[in-house]
Amino acid sequence: MRIAFNGVDFGRVLWWGVFAVAPLALLIFGALAGDSGPFVYSMYCAVILTAVLQSSERFVRMSVTVDGDAGELESTYHMGDPSLFRSDEDVTTSLADVESARFVTLGDQTAVRLFYGKPFVNKPSMFLVSDEFEPRFRETLRQYDVSISADSTPKSADWVWVRFAVTALFFGAIPLGTVVVWPAGSVPFLLAVFGHAAFVLRQGW
Repeated sequence: MRIAFNGVDFGRVLWWGVFAVAPLALLIFGALAGDSGPFVYSMYCAVILTAVLQSSERFVRMSVTVDGDAGELESTYHMGDPSLFRSDEDVTTSLADVESARFVTLGDQTAVRLFYGKPFVNKPSMFLVSDEFEPRFRETLRQYDVSISADSTPKSADWVWVRFAVTALFFGAIPLGTVVVWPAGSVPFLLAVFGHAAFVLRQGW
């Protein structure tokens, strides 16, 4: 089983910068730079797609264990095979490092997003929580003074679709259109797509 959505979590400002502002700026540059523009845009898309898609392999079959007495989360990253990352890596997270948490409904499942003081951490920031475990996990978070924000399911779902549309435009429709118009300038993007497809086929769905 593969997780059906990307496990890499971005802050709001970082996400808009990487997936909207930067591609738009490169499109403007491409319109002014002539033939070299499509190649630069294609290279950017290739780098971002490779980084995001392969980083998400950390979250394939990820399991999280909560030690309420010690106030710790232990995450085991089994990852895919093959993967650009080592398998069976464990990361221990102290709940004292968690500033706040937000529970969000994704379809018929519940996910929790943890917010830390640092913008970049090698710790789980979002994962699924079973219905049976959710009340106990909420109580554990409260015991360690982690503030829990209200569930904003409709708003979160709307923003998911907005971000999906933006991502599909800048990293799907436009690069694929560039393949038809400027095939030579789209080589980096095509290599990234087929390279990751090879990983997915080997890992299995």
